[in-house]
Amino acid sequence: MSEAIFHDQGPEGIALSELARYPRLQDARERGLVVTTMDLPHWIIRHGKEYALCVEETQRERVQAALSEFEADESTRTEERKVEPLTIPKTAVLFTMLAMVALYLVQTGAAPRLIERGVADDLLIRSGQWWRCFTALTLHGDSEHLISNLSLAIFAFAFVYARLGVGFGLLGTILGGALGNAFNSIAHFTDAHRSLGSSTALFAALGLLSGAELAARIEHTSRARWPLIVPIGAAIAFLGLFGGSGGNKPDGTTIPIGRVDLGAHLFGIAAGVLVGAVFYFAGARAHMSGRAQTVAGGVAILLLAAAWWMATA
Repeated sequence: MSEAIFHDQGPEGIALSELARYPRLQDARERGLVVTTMDLPHWIIRHGKEYALCVEETQRERVQAALSEFEADESTRTEERKVEPLTIPKTAVLFTMLAMVALYLVQTGAAPRLIERGVADDLLIRSGQWWRCFTALTLHGDSEHLISNLSLAIFAFAFVYARLGVGFGLLGTILGGALGNAFNSIAHFTDAHRSLGSSTALFAALGLLSGAELAARIEHTSRARWPLIVPIGAAIAFLGLFGGSGGNKPDGTTIPIGRVDLGAHLFGIAAGVLVGAVFYFAGARAHMSGRAQTVAGGVAILLLAAAWWMATA
């Protein structure tokens, strides 16, 4: 099948019929694809600043009917989304960083027995100590581990808060991190495994971005499915860039953590994608009311508080 673009006149010896004129070449080509699917040739003739779509005179009525159906279908499609401005809540990101530092300072002064109760011990999680999925997110092996996670947290929280809002961004991060630890405990069913650190939640935060974008594309993409691969590719890229580095050294006391937990990072990303998609379809957006964001943020803090209350009970 053919497409030819002529200036002011068509090919010699062929009687053409003009179907319509379009201000953009892209519009004419899109309609030309309709003709191509009918196994018919078409021509695009330029007239000044407009582009005329033409077919053979004998095929005019048949093609016109097909184009009418195409135009009717186009008119019912969801209007393209407008790009939302990226506004990063810098104050909220700063306070989140300070909260991570404050939790580490509390940890350094706490009794080792208490810290031990917060580690994500997979055997104990599977036995019913669910709170460890949450409490482990607030612990770090040492100051280097904390600094490594802070460098990722600045990036993760900046974009998650901008995308979902501070309240829902924090809630999604904590839920995704806890769910990632739960997945990780199941994956290590056959061997003893212990972990701690906020990195699972931070990778869940990156997964939130991919999950929300994936859900948005599913909702707004009516035909081509290739665009759906992009958010998943982004999640894998996040894991490749950050997931294999930034591990902590053993602390030499009661928490023998000394290597990067790639499984926790992987499951954190996966959990974040799931939570991000659910949040998107549930309507969680940065522009939701301040009250809704406050409630979501309060729920996130209460979850951590309840988990530590269970750990100390």
